[in-house]
Amino acid sequence: MSHTDSNTLSQDAAFDLLSNARRRFVLRRLQSHRDGIELSDLAEELAAKENDLSPDELSAQQRKRTYVSLYQTHIPKLSEAGVVEYDSETGMVSPTRHVDELAQYFDEESEPISWQLIYVGIASAGLVVYLVSIAVEVPLLRPSYVGVAILVSLVIVSGVHYVYTERQMTNGAKIPVEDD
Repeated sequence: MSHTDSNTLSQDAAFDLLSNARRRFVLRRLQSHRDGIELSDLAEELAAKENDLSPDELSAQQRKRTYVSLYQTHIPKLSEAGVVEYDSETGMVSPTRHVDELAQYFDEESEPISWQLIYVGIASAGLVVYLVSIAVEVPLLRPSYVGVAILVSLVIVSGVHYVYTERQMTNGAKIPVEDD
């Protein structure tokens, strides 16, 4: 299940990674800590949550049990999939772009933008205006001007489409934890 950061995770790999509440907790925390978070801090927060205690009330055993689970099982699995980067020297766990990719499985957008219709609309309207510009001789409606306007419109919509898609991947859904 080894992946590089440039590839997209398969659906099976994504579901496998998201199937565990502890991994979802780690991923959710990394969504809000883009610069990374120390494994010991993650373990403490998770142990407190799982035991319904404040971090100050945790026993050393509770902290250790959670830390070992994250260190030996969950972080290596996320790292092998290319979802996180773990620096064993500093103990820092950092997210990759795949964290936001996994969050998309929880996106509840009800009515996505129909980009195909927008492109077809621009192309259709442009074709009509182009044909009119050929049939009618109006100085501002020269066929070359219309062609450039159609091309510029398509480039602008393509740029907006790209930015919209990127924002959806980075600012979209949040990975749920058990209480959400």
